[in-house]
Amino acid sequence: MVLKKTGLAAAVLLASSQLAYANDLNINGFINVTGGVLSNDKISLDGYDDNPSFDQGTLMGLQMSKKVNDSTSATVQLVSRGSEDYKTEASWAYITYALNNDTDIRAGRLRTPFFYYSDFLEVGYAFNWVRPPSSVYRLDGLSSITGVDITHRFNIGNVDGSVQVYTGRYNDDFALNGDTYEVELRNTLGAVFSLNQGNFGARVSYHQADLSFDAEAAATGRALDRLLFTATNFGVGTAFTPQEDQSKFYQASLTWDNGSTALIAEWTALKHDTAALLDDQAWLISAAQRYGDATVHLTYSVTEDDLKSGTVGTVQKFAENKDARIILGLRYDYDSSTALKFEVQHVDQDSASNRGDALKANPALGAAAANLPMDNNSGFLYTVGMSLVF
Repeated sequence: MVLKKTGLAAAVLLASSQLAYANDLNINGFINVTGGVLSNDKISLDGYDDNPSFDQGTLMGLQMSKKVNDSTSATVQLVSRGSEDYKTEASWAYITYALNNDTDIRAGRLRTPFFYYSDFLEVGYAFNWVRPPSSVYRLDGLSSITGVDITHRFNIGNVDGSVQVYTGRYNDDFALNGDTYEVELRNTLGAVFSLNQGNFGARVSYHQADLSFDAEAAATGRALDRLLFTATNFGVGTAFTPQEDQSKFYQASLTWDNGSTALIAEWTALKHDTAALLDDQAWLISAAQRYGDATVHLTYSVTEDDLKSGTVGTVQKFAENKDARIILGLRYDYDSSTALKFEVQHVDQDSASNRGDALKANPALGAAAANLPMDNNSGFLYTVGMSLVF
């Protein structure tokens, strides 16, 4: 089954801002060890290739929570990721002030609440997948933000709910499709509204920020630099130069979980004022059935770009992508706080890289190159993982 958010925090003491203290100091942790391999080198997925790798999805986290007094606590979460050469960073580092029993104010380095599973995105034990589908959960580099948030919990009859609002700033390197950019998010604002009643849950969220990053027009090198170079040649380079352009992110999810059968549907959308980043929509639907200590799950996800009109949209066609995935997995909880996972993921990808190659080989093609059929490639990602909390 997919573990319910309402009960998970109490089980692993990792995800909730309202921590329970058995002693003055709590230390908890989690480990995900993951190996994966692609069936061929024609597709690109989660940093894997056609040689087995155990680094991309392997990570370890350690969380320390200290109750300072009756109303104030401090929390730090340190994470080491194999995909970043096991460098340790503080994913969380914040102070919580309990305004009352139902309202918390936090300040410091916080988890950005983009998705349904954001609060425990790296705690593999919290979900059935080896990792949530990256086609939908695609903002890994922005998973933490420095700022302040307020969360208010409430109940109306047998309905439990919460409202969270936050603001903050991000200024750091950001990895996108294998390239690294210096990214700054200013005037960041967001709000999350969640409801739970019995087996049912619903969540909606909205986020916005003014985005800037270091794109430079170049015929070779990083993908966004090449896109800006193409846009400049088409006479629309200013539309592809991101300087404090607003970006918006929308999310909605529905869940149902009776303890043995679980369903989740989640939709997200990105909208950018800058043309350098393509607007897109992504969604998933997943079903899981538990048989004793084993859980079988099936997921279908789709991501598709939305292009702007006119010449700007023509240039965006050189960066267009579409991704559809089917994930079949097995989770086996062979002991307490430990889960073994197996997954087969089929991916079908449409990429516009051939359009750029055609334009580079023959610049006289111009806009005609943007209308060439996209390359289609498909393959499988095989992964095995072990997740535990302690």
